[in-house]
Amino acid sequence: MAKQQIFVECFNCSCMSGPFKALSEEQMKRVDEHRTELTYRKGETICKQGSFVSNMLFIKKGLVKIYLENGVHPTILSVENDGYFIGLQSLYNENVFHYSVEALEETDLCLVDINVFRELIEENAVFGSRLIQYINNDMVKTYNRFHTHTQKQIHGRFAEFILYLKNDIYEQNPFNLTISKKDIADIISTSNESVSRICSELRHEGILKEDGKAMTILNEDRLEQISKLG
Repeated sequence: MAKQQIFVECFNCSCMSGPFKALSEEQMKRVDEHRTELTYRKGETICKQGSFVSNMLFIKKGLVKIYLENGVHPTILSVENDGYFIGLQSLYNENVFHYSVEALEETDLCLVDINVFRELIEENAVFGSRLIQYINNDMVKTYNRFHTHTQKQIHGRFAEFILYLKNDIYEQNPFNLTISKKDIADIISTSNESVSRICSELRHEGILKEDGKAMTILNEDRLEQISKLG
């Protein structure tokens, strides 16, 4: 079960995202009065596809996978970390989550009442425009993922995802892989065996190094070339 935690006021929060920086003091106080924080352990379900949405969820710290439940094999849409909003697609129209979310490591979330979000969009044009910009950027990422899945071979999809982990998720090299090889296989639409085979090939070519959970990109130029030509 997720545990509730003690938190600082929004005004002093080091994780404050761009849209919230556009709010007035009174509006920030309203957000502060209608929010809570929860911590989820690795493997816990944060929200379930089809369940009622009462809050917008903001990842303060951690890593999650977003996926569609469509039978035996779920479709993983993306892996997201600090600064990501969960549930923005449910602000209007259907008031349910359109996907499920699971914590891939211990994850801290800030939950803000959905009605407060709606009020702030109507009251504060800058807040609303920054949310639109955020949603737009997220959609562009989705389009790029679809392009990757339809146009690139397995090696290209794998290389692109490893570069995404290094540049956007862990932001360091080497990095500790907190996502399983099975999840990587699901994300790039292949088998566990294929992921293991590609890792072995890239190690043999001196492009990647693995030491337990630690992964090091030894030849980033070559990995980028594989990603582009994939």
